[in-house]
Amino acid sequence: MSDNQPYRFGIFCSGYTFARWQATAIEALIHDGHIPVVLVMDVSPEVERSFSDKVARYTGRNGLYNLFERLRMKVSQKDPVDLQDLLRDAEVIEAMSIKKGYSEYFHEETVDKIRGCRPDFMLRFGFNIIRGEILDVPRYGVWSYHHDDEMKYRGGPPAFWEIYHNDPVTGVILQRLTNRLDGGIILKKGYFKTTNHSYSGNLDRVLERAALWPAQVCRQMAGGIFQFPSESTETNAAIFRRPNNRQMVLFLLRKHKNRILFHWQELFQAEQWQLLVLKKRKSNSRIDFFDFVPIKFPEPPKNHFYADPFLIADDKYVHILYEDYNYRIEKGVLGYHRYNIGIEEFDNKGVALELETHLAYPYLFENEGHVYCLPESASSGSVILYELDREGGKLACASVLIPDFPGVDPSIIYFRGRWWLFCTHSNASNEDLYIFYSDNLFGPYTPHNQNPVKTDINSARPAGNMYITDEVLFRPVQRNAGRYGAEMAIMRVDELSAEAFQETNFQQLSPNRNKKLKHGLHTFSQSNGYAIIDGKTYGFNRYYFFHHLKNKLNK
Repeated sequence: MSDNQPYRFGIFCSGYTFARWQATAIEALIHDGHIPVVLVMDVSPEVERSFSDKVARYTGRNGLYNLFERLRMKVSQKDPVDLQDLLRDAEVIEAMSIKKGYSEYFHEETVDKIRGCRPDFMLRFGFNIIRGEILDVPRYGVWSYHHDDEMKYRGGPPAFWEIYHNDPVTGVILQRLTNRLDGGIILKKGYFKTTNHSYSGNLDRVLERAALWPAQVCRQMAGGIFQFPSESTETNAAIFRRPNNRQMVLFLLRKHKNRILFHWQELFQAEQWQLLVLKKRKSNSRIDFFDFVPIKFPEPPKNHFYADPFLIADDKYVHILYEDYNYRIEKGVLGYHRYNIGIEEFDNKGVALELETHLAYPYLFENEGHVYCLPESASSGSVILYELDREGGKLACASVLIPDFPGVDPSIIYFRGRWWLFCTHSNASNEDLYIFYSDNLFGPYTPHNQNPVKTDINSARPAGNMYITDEVLFRPVQRNAGRYGAEMAIMRVDELSAEAFQETNFQQLSPNRNKKLKHGLHTFSQSNGYAIIDGKTYGFNRYYFFHHLKNKLNK
């Protein structure tokens, strides 16, 4: 499907005042050149509640939730934003719907007025469950959000039941509505980490993070790379409603328990990452730690940890780069160790690169006889390429690949005639995947037309060297839904071009096979029969404790 921009869009609403997240969605569309042509405003009279109804609202079976929502919920993305000036040129159609149960239909006269405005699509930011002829008036339909994973949670409240059920992931969908209840056509879907100690925080985050999706879908449509699914979604998920008082008591107990654990972990459970070097027994596309023989790696100094390891192996040496994090100064540098294959010992070590800003994830790769490193330097605001001096173990700047982009865990590979660079953004380092590409290693790099190409807490963030087997690209990723660095997966890239990207889960890597990997792993690298991985445990560190305590007291 390909069209010329701009698109004409309409909005179902209650007036010119919108929630902040809705305003963000509208502003992003207008910023991209799309035109708001019609506002369908709900002018249905408000139902006056009697005094007894008001009392029952806070004393009935949902009373605890209603009190909590009124007194404790502080969701900044629901703050009112006036868009009257921005939407002043849009035609206003005042409408009262025909209510049938939970569904709302529109009078034929209203439908004809909307049709006359010729919207390409409509955003549902008002009314309830819209059904009927109106859904087919815009050529791309009526778009609506559901701030939950529709395969698990139908109904509402949004982003609530994930905390109640200890679900580490909160899903969001943007869908084109159909006349089938809970059977829309999904335009975009994403998965976010559940903030299990704060309902306000969990809802705030998913509202904000998904607000730009309509503009992203429009960019894909205009580029001819978006195809509407031919069938609507089918789900047998339970329908949830506002929690009753018993459920609310359990929810509050669970939430407060999670908050205590959250603060305990932030104060007393400092991450202790260690490196495990491995010699491979055989080569295959699946990673199996039983296929490796371990090689003992030197322990980090006190108040340090080693993480994010990468290696390059040649005939004589295995060159290893890693993040050397110092809790005392709260900063990482890139450490270097060299393993002498002939004598089977480490014979050289040092600091490969130190900057004023934090460094991590020194992605190593070879090209035309040179060894390059693409570290995470998000604190500097750019993605920068370095070259490794194999004799001295030092890194020298080679090129700024992506200026003014704080890329997290950048990973690069030459595949099918192009260089492909994958990373996340520091604003959503575990959830939004970005791709850039170039015909030349040193750039310039072009952002992928679908950026961010996916939103998924369990498969966005890179986790080590990508590799090619039988002309298929495989991408290690972090699975961070439970706790950061909990486990990994290998994704098989099924489609990769300047216009499209698709991948599927190929293999899961869990941290329970070695005591050093007891609580997590999040980076894997292999080269010429050698591999390296980092494993996590937890322990008390006084610098970590006082740093987080100071931050909490300042709040």
